[in-house]
Amino acid sequence: MTTKSTITVNGGAMPKFDRKAILVRAWAIFRETYHYPSVPFSSIGRSCFAWALRKAWAEAREAARLAAIPADVRNERCVILRDLIEHTRYMTNWSQATTRAAHLKRELAALQSIA
Repeated sequence: MTTKSTITVNGGAMPKFDRKAILVRAWAIFRETYHYPSVPFSSIGRSCFAWALRKAWAEAREAARLAAIPADVRNERCVILRDLIEHTRYMTNWSQATTRAAHLKRELAALQSIA
């Protein structure tokens, strides 16, 4: 019996994830956030590690979602994002402009990290 590379969920295909890598990333997030070696685990608690594990899973799902975008569509979106970032200089509200530019730059960085 062979193992399928994807699991069908609601009519779509969900890729298999490297659970070991996700757990390693969860521990890294946990150590960064809660300074784990210097603070004992018993004082931090399971709920904090559960949060780190959920965050690691979310990162893995987002990376899989971005990897599934075709290269030409991803490149077109990068061009659009660069134009939008350039146009934020002309917004009248400075705080909205900086927030919008930061959001667009994060999306652009995420798309460029795949390419």
